[in-house]
Amino acid sequence: MQKSGTMKVLLLISLFAFLGVLFGCAGMEYAPKRQIMYYHKELPAADRAVEAARNAGKDKECPAEFKAVEKMKNDAYEAYWACRTLEGIAMADKAASRANALCPKKAEAPRPAPVPVAPAPPPAPTVFLSASPAAIDQGQCATLSWSATNASSASIDQGIGNVDPSGSRQVCPGSTTPYTITAAGAGGSRTATKTVTVNPPPPPPPPPPKVVERLSLHINFDTAKADIRKTDQTELQKAIDFVKKYPNNKISIEGHTDHIGGEKYNQGLSERRAKAVKDYLVAHGVVSGERINTAGFGKSKPVADNSTQKGRFENRRVEILILSE
Repeated sequence: MQKSGTMKVLLLISLFAFLGVLFGCAGMEYAPKRQIMYYHKELPAADRAVEAARNAGKDKECPAEFKAVEKMKNDAYEAYWACRTLEGIAMADKAASRANALCPKKAEAPRPAPVPVAPAPPPAPTVFLSASPAAIDQGQCATLSWSATNASSASIDQGIGNVDPSGSRQVCPGSTTPYTITAAGAGGSRTATKTVTVNPPPPPPPPPPKVVERLSLHINFDTAKADIRKTDQTELQKAIDFVKKYPNNKISIEGHTDHIGGEKYNQGLSERRAKAVKDYLVAHGVVSGERINTAGFGKSKPVADNSTQKGRFENRRVEILILSE
């Protein structure tokens, strides 16, 4: 009976010891260090906070603050191992809190509220106007061409009125006229002006001088020649006497050819024949060269039949005309 009682006492003692160990480890964490298996959870929490800060680069971002926190964590362990348990726990808790708050980001200054931007005003119209040709003779027409951008409407004065923003139109003004196009849009209005110049009609040519008297000389020339023959001296004396009667009048000497040869050649030949007679009169002192005008008509004014030798001979002639003053 005594032995059985002793066993019961031992069992009770073992049970109380087990419960003491069990409840003594409550709030502890397995974190072996220096042959101690269990620590109050604040110390390994401080370890983890410091390593997390290291991994986040806080040891380089704010090295002085990091070293201070790491030292506080180490000091917490030293106090714990020295049986200053509560002091070590408090220091570890404080080290973890500081490790989590290392290198705080500076608060950015509040950005000013954006200033509302007023919408850009609509662009003003651009307008172009041209006239082709810019100068015309009376009775002719010109073409107005125009273009306008940023415009909702356009009009041209001088009776044209509303037009499309781009286009062309023919105008036939009777006198010099400026044309103005006005283009309007949301951005305002713009104008462009182009003047069509109308040239006045040229003055009528002065009337040709009247022929006071005409002398047809039978001064004939060999074919394709403009030389005065000796046999025509008598006929040329008639010309001298004829011209002397009109000392103040202008004189026109006209040369003619037959139909043989081309028009261009005969034109030059008729001019040379008229000049040959002029040179003869001037050389004999009958008249000054300034009073004499020469002209050639080629084969355009025949006076005889070019199909006969006699007719062709008569067509190779020179005529002297006395003109009114």
